[in-house]
Amino acid sequence: MNILVVFTYGYSINTWDESGTFYKEIESYKLISKNDVRFTFLTFAKNEPYIDYLKNYNIEVIPVYKKIKFSKYKTINYLKSFLIPFKFRSDLKNIDIVKQNQLLGSWISIILKYVLNKPLFIRTGYDMYEFSIKAKKKFLTKFLYKWLTFFSLYFADMYSVSSKCDKNFLQKNFNKQSQNLVVRPNWVKEVMVTDLDRRHDNRLLCIGRLEEQKNHQLIISAFSNTSYQIDFIGEGSLESELKKQAKIYNTNINFLGKANNEEIMDSLLKYKYYITSSKYEGNPKSTLEALSSGCIVIASDIPNHREIIKHGFNGFLYSENKDSLLNTFENVTKNIDLKTISSNARNIFQSNSLELIVKREHNDLKSLKV
Repeated sequence: MNILVVFTYGYSINTWDESGTFYKEIESYKLISKNDVRFTFLTFAKNEPYIDYLKNYNIEVIPVYKKIKFSKYKTINYLKSFLIPFKFRSDLKNIDIVKQNQLLGSWISIILKYVLNKPLFIRTGYDMYEFSIKAKKKFLTKFLYKWLTFFSLYFADMYSVSSKCDKNFLQKNFNKQSQNLVVRPNWVKEVMVTDLDRRHDNRLLCIGRLEEQKNHQLIISAFSNTSYQIDFIGEGSLESELKKQAKIYNTNINFLGKANNEEIMDSLLKYKYYITSSKYEGNPKSTLEALSSGCIVIASDIPNHREIIKHGFNGFLYSENKDSLLNTFENVTKNIDLKTISSNARNIFQSNSLELIVKREHNDLKSLKV
């Protein structure tokens, strides 16, 4: 079985490499490839790293801009993207299934479905249309994402989302087109955990892009004039603004910058407490990894967090205001059996293990094969 994986529009293996997620991203492909499955990656680059490495796992890489000239104008590249299915038809003649990675770029995969006469599987980690609404994007952006979602749901033979919340949103807004929806959450790997007593007690870890969605301002204001140090892993456009706010609020913030996934997993095992203040999420990978690492997770009370965290059992939820966050944290540090909470948090592995999620995806692919 040969699966074509069309990357998110504009993304490449270089993108994974630069973000420090390459080895994590290919884990599932490596495992599925043991089941007599071959992959062909269609990426948006001219040249890619790791091509020889990926060949060892039955993964072929086809960079789009090796055959199609890349333009410095975004609009021209968008228009050219509609030609990709026809330009690469002969390269993809042995494909059995077209798999679209994320919604952006699905127009390419929809055309490929008919050019190659093969089933289409679209996988999303979050819902772009819902995110555009919550981020209060411009009307045109929301309009385009809405119709891209509509057509993707309509033409996909299977459309996977990473959370029940996302499924409910799509069923509510696209009821007639959402018949082929399945929930396939993000995966975590089981790790050897460090005892809580050997972890940082006065330092809290927060992981995520330094952008409005993650709402780091709330954490900075909540821990104003306290003795706790907040360590932020991540980069983003709000970094300078957050540094200014930390000085104004007299909050001890340590900006650690970008880290690859291995470094993040090592860091999680050093911290007792993990805090996330996101305004909205999909199926948050960093929070899942914090749970699997046995951290005491303190998360904003939003639907997608409630889906993975049961308050007082495997983590804690707080209302979206600074007093609720600080009060919740202070209550957590007093007279609570944190080792039991940590043990319960690690049980996320039972529902989100790499092996389980890979098995489900392999079954999905087999069910689609003509």
